[in-house]
Amino acid sequence: MRRAVALLLLTVAGSASAGAVALVPNRAIYELSLAHTTAGGVIAAHGRVVIEFRDVCDGWTTTQRLLADMTDADGKVAREDFLVTAWESKAGHEMRFDITNSVDGKLVERQRGRAKEDADGSGAVELAEPQTMQFPLPRGTAFPTSQAIEIIQAASTGKTSGKSFVFQGGDKSALYLSTVLIGRKVPDAQFEHPVDKTGLVKNVPVWPVLVSYFPKDAQSETPDYQIASRLYANGVIGSMSLIYSNYTLKATLAQVEPLPATC
Repeated sequence: MRRAVALLLLTVAGSASAGAVALVPNRAIYELSLAHTTAGGVIAAHGRVVIEFRDVCDGWTTTQRLLADMTDADGKVAREDFLVTAWESKAGHEMRFDITNSVDGKLVERQRGRAKEDADGSGAVELAEPQTMQFPLPRGTAFPTSQAIEIIQAASTGKTSGKSFVFQGGDKSALYLSTVLIGRKVPDAQFEHPVDKTGLVKNVPVWPVLVSYFPKDAQSETPDYQIASRLYANGVIGSMSLIYSNYTLKATLAQVEPLPATC
């Protein structure tokens, strides 16, 4: 589940403008549940995801925490505790990340490092943990914040699809080829109004978006997973579905509120 959880970083928001995109700092809380399963998949899931995104002048920071009890096909329950902290430059050329994953209170994974894109569009990752290593990124690879901005820009100009490499932070398995499908704009949806106490998404256009993530080197027509969500023009993401090969998790937006700018 780790990689699809990391994709919740798409709930990016910041107070600065990126092209025609004006984003807002926010804290979003989602209730996690099992929406669908097949033979061999997860049979129960419940938990919570909290994501905070802030403008820190020289870049954007994201803190994401997921805590969930997952029950597998054998009836075994495991408590997943997933924490991501990340910083991205506003120019979209540099990223720092720190990822930890614990199961039943025991640390099972730690990934920490940085990624940088050079002036010619090529890039590389320097991984500090779990071991020191370097690997290249394809030319034009986007980071999570940049990808979110690109999707909003595409949706705002009437585009209905897109494709790009995206690096989410971590080892080589965090590099994906992503495809995006964008549905028809809804000028002012009522979907999240009951949990939006401050009117953060009131009168804000929103699009249904499906992002599919394929391993970079795999010759497969089936993605590792997909995220179906409602993407608002100011960067807020409403309720979403995390779609795996044999089960689907629903992340229902329970609360969203603005955060103060630090600049």
